[in-house]
Amino acid sequence: MIYAFIIPILIAVVITLGFAAYNFMRVKKMDAGTELMKEIAAAIQEGSDSFINHEYKIIAVAAVVIAVVLGVIIDWYAGVAFLIGTIMSATAGFIGMKIATISNVRVSNEARVTNDLGKTMKVALRGGSVMGLSVGGLGLLGLLIVYVIFGVIMGQADAENVTVVENWIGIPFIPFTMTVTGYSLGCSVVALFDRVGGGIYTKAADMGADLVGKTEAHIPEDDPRNPATIADNVGDNVGDVAGLGSDLLESYIGAIISCIVLSSYMFFTGLHGNDPISSELLAKLLVFPILFSALGLAACVIGIAYVLMRKASDNPHRELNISLWSSALLIVVGGAVFTYFFFNGMNVSSAGFAAGSMSPWIAAVIGIIAGIAIGYFAERYTSYDFKHTKNIAIASKGGAALTITNGLAVGMKSVFLPVITLAIAVISSNAVSGIYGCCHGSNRYAIFPGCYSFC
Repeated sequence: MIYAFIIPILIAVVITLGFAAYNFMRVKKMDAGTELMKEIAAAIQEGSDSFINHEYKIIAVAAVVIAVVLGVIIDWYAGVAFLIGTIMSATAGFIGMKIATISNVRVSNEARVTNDLGKTMKVALRGGSVMGLSVGGLGLLGLLIVYVIFGVIMGQADAENVTVVENWIGIPFIPFTMTVTGYSLGCSVVALFDRVGGGIYTKAADMGADLVGKTEAHIPEDDPRNPATIADNVGDNVGDVAGLGSDLLESYIGAIISCIVLSSYMFFTGLHGNDPISSELLAKLLVFPILFSALGLAACVIGIAYVLMRKASDNPHRELNISLWSSALLIVVGGAVFTYFFFNGMNVSSAGFAAGSMSPWIAAVIGIIAGIAIGYFAERYTSYDFKHTKNIAIASKGGAALTITNGLAVGMKSVFLPVITLAIAVISSNAVSGIYGCCHGSNRYAIFPGCYSFC
């Protein structure tokens, strides 16, 4: 049965979260530095804890209210799935905030003690990986819970139940697609609160620190003697770390869920067509993106562990790219083997697969290549190693006006190639494996920066 694949997904989640917990403890046991460093870090940790605890109390009330509304307007399972998504996203954000406030001071101390860029990068990567792995692991865990409870136990993922129903006020929907959409919505709500709440807080604190500290009290910028500086760092940890983690989790889950939703509607709309999707193929289409994402998480764990175990150079970009490329290679090779055996011997033409059973894998590879290319373009326009940033630095010698105009021009140009790359990727994925390939290929790359972007 297709439900036997729940076990490997659970194994991947356990390995991912276990590795994240191991890195968390390793970082926490490291020396936090001098007494002054510990004092400043403790103040930021205390403020971050207070802020996010207060914010999560508000989120909890809002989440319960929204869940009740969803339960009344749609159906009860949409509200329950919404709460599951809220819990997973909030947990990922909280873990990210905790490890950020713990690892930041230890990264600084490692740099102070060793004066070694490679060793310092390893501490940053170990700490940052906790957030990324938690995002992927918890997001997939919540989706697995929703799939097992509503899809398997309640039978919503069974072919005979993938049909449009109307609730008591006449809203038509497919039960399983509405359930997973509720889960995704729960992840989005936490991201909204963390990003907006933390962002507004940190900007207010930043302005206060600059206006009062620098202008009136003549205290240097980011001086810990200025309480607003501590508040600014608190907002950064909540908005930029916890908020970004919740936001990325929502995007990551949204791409997986889009495959599930589109598969269900493709099955329903094609029931009476010339080439309908079979029940067996539907079951595999529903679980394939979850399994492929689990494979991606395993690849991330190996890629991160590889860099942490090897002797690091003094080029952080090179080390992170090694981890990224090794993970990408693993998922490309592993995904090819998995996809071949998963769809082997099935008639997949009804799903719009132009390249046979390997079509979803090709779409995923297109997504990975496009994502890496977009990352490369972003680095070309933001790294000090390339001409665009150097030209802005040269322009800054002529005053603020030239800095702003040159920076704005470079920023506008920087989005052109990523947009073209994204368009080519979407069109190519659609040509290879239909509308299913568009959503499946679009977010495969998000697995990787999710594991590395919190350094």
